[in-house]
Amino acid sequence: MKRLKLRLHHLMCCYTFTGVGYDNGFSANMRHITALLYGEEPAELTLVQECDDICAACPHKVEGVCDAEDSIQKRDAEVAAYFGKEAGQTTENHALVQELLPKWKGLKRIDEVCRTCAFTELCNRVLAEKNRETAAPIEREN
Repeated sequence: MKRLKLRLHHLMCCYTFTGVGYDNGFSANMRHITALLYGEEPAELTLVQECDDICAACPHKVEGVCDAEDSIQKRDAEVAAYFGKEAGQTTENHALVQELLPKWKGLKRIDEVCRTCAFTELCNRVLAEKNRETAAPIEREN
């Protein structure tokens, strides 16, 4: 079984990811992570409050730590509180997605939960589009 480590706030990023990222390497890594998260194969997912598998390709990761760690820790805490999750929890990807889907769909704007970042405007558009749908997460751009 594949294993993933995800920062708590990346639960929001994965839901609204459409292929846009900091650079091509980051976007390719996000496509890989979201394919594992939403894919048919089961994967073990551990929630963390530190650099994770998404951060591995992030240009903001410097010497193993996010260059905005204090702000990111606050973002992680806000997302954790919204979903009722905490760092250290391990679950199966399909169970987690099914558990979080009603909360994702209950959002009107991404910044109700997640602080603003470079992708807030895009994420708000994606969130509105996805939440008009009744199915599971939309296909991502390749």
